[in-house]
Amino acid sequence: MKINSTLQKGIKNKSLWLGLILLSLAMLSIAWFYQYVLDEPPCVLCIHFRLLFIVTIFFSIIGLLSRNTKLGNIISAFGVLASFSFMAERAYQTLGTERRFINSECSFGLNFPDWIAVDKWFPSFFEPLTSCGYTPEILFGVTMAEALMVFTVVMTLFSLWVFILSLLRKPN
Repeated sequence: MKINSTLQKGIKNKSLWLGLILLSLAMLSIAWFYQYVLDEPPCVLCIHFRLLFIVTIFFSIIGLLSRNTKLGNIISAFGVLASFSFMAERAYQTLGTERRFINSECSFGLNFPDWIAVDKWFPSFFEPLTSCGYTPEILFGVTMAEALMVFTVVMTLFSLWVFILSLLRKPN
């Protein structure tokens, strides 16, 4: 299996981890663009996505720094998998709220404990400013909720594959 062999080398290579960092930074930039250029205020679920992309960056940095060790690969791959899995759940909630197949309420507060009150520390990026239930159209009638659902499922499956390969990796 050439693809698995290539990815096995990829989890030891900088490109996988740098790619995940750049992807997450791009998604955070898109969030800023929608908030500050297109004037689309974020809801609580949007803020959760932003935080989870930061978690993805954190674990990708761990993967980048520890890419030559099996344990480092396992920890970072699991962290990225967990992050995208939580994002997929949040995307399902977002889509369900938008389409009304989930009866959900969305407050304006994150209700995080004081030790992680990011909405108070960095309100310009982490403060929810609107209620859930609407996401803007991105392109060709596809809403942000629909696009996030597809994106997070694909990334969760990819992350699962990377995690399994990190478990199967031969120790150095």
